[in-house]
Amino acid sequence: MNSHTTLAKFIHWIFTLLYAYGIFKQVDDLNELEDASLLNFEILFATIFLIIVLIRYFYMKDTPALLGAHEDVPKGHLFIAKTVHRLVYFSLIMLPTTGLLIAGLFNLGMEGIEVAIALHEFSAFLSYTVIALHIGASLYSRFKGEGIWNAMVPLWKETEKNDSNLIIKLEEIEKKVYEKVEDKFI
Repeated sequence: MNSHTTLAKFIHWIFTLLYAYGIFKQVDDLNELEDASLLNFEILFATIFLIIVLIRYFYMKDTPALLGAHEDVPKGHLFIAKTVHRLVYFSLIMLPTTGLLIAGLFNLGMEGIEVAIALHEFSAFLSYTVIALHIGASLYSRFKGEGIWNAMVPLWKETEKNDSNLIIKLEEIEKKVYEKVEDKFI
């Protein structure tokens, strides 16, 4: 069975914890950044976050999408998966980048902080959306028993393909979607 490397899994799950921490500890009021120790911590956190995202991106960029699949994956499915992954990386690069921009503009008392905040909020919204899609697709793949889940997740291992009537009907719908994607984009 094809699987991601131990390093890829480690970076993925450490990064997931960092992302969750970043969501829960976020600055609610810009005036909180007047505290120099908080500002410095935010800068350090954003820098570490950005470095880890970039390391993960460059480490994983040549790894095949949907690694671990038991069957050939339609080109439309690969296109959707790669697009979602690229949007995850884009949003997760933009989050710390715009956060650092906000910190710099705030620290220097410069104009344009509203634009930086709007970009940061958009990046956060995009990250929530594409990560929710990613998690949903992962759970759906796990439910179908495609093998992809086992390639990255160390828990709740798949044992066999689910051939229920519901899955068969959903796969028929999927096939039509993938064909439309292939006709429009590939």
